[in-house]
Amino acid sequence: MKQRFLACTFLLAGWFLLAGCEPDDIHVNIDETLIPGLWRAQDNMQEYWRFDAAHTGETWDESDDVHEGEGTNFNWSVAGDQLRIDLYGMMGQHAYYDYTVVRQTRDTLVWKDLFGNQRTFVKR
Repeated sequence: MKQRFLACTFLLAGWFLLAGCEPDDIHVNIDETLIPGLWRAQDNMQEYWRFDAAHTGETWDESDDVHEGEGTNFNWSVAGDQLRIDLYGMMGQHAYYDYTVVRQTRDTLVWKDLFGNQRTFVKR
């Protein structure tokens, strides 16, 4: 009887431990209406992304002495949990980036790039 009680206790403790863990690859369907606005990167408090409702925007980094109106323009689109950003340089160069959104609220946006690097942004 004592061994059964001990085994059940360990099983129950293991279940609670696993139930409290979040998988690393949670994906959310993006709510497009929450994206427009000015977002600041948490890991670089001077990096900004302004997403406009017309699926355009601008990004700049004030630590590089680049301010709003001087940054890189982009178009953005969503599909499921994917956020695509098409950047356009001043000299006509073009690059696109696909991000997987793993968390989205009114004030927070968390994405992962193709290499698994995660970034968090807060709305200003």
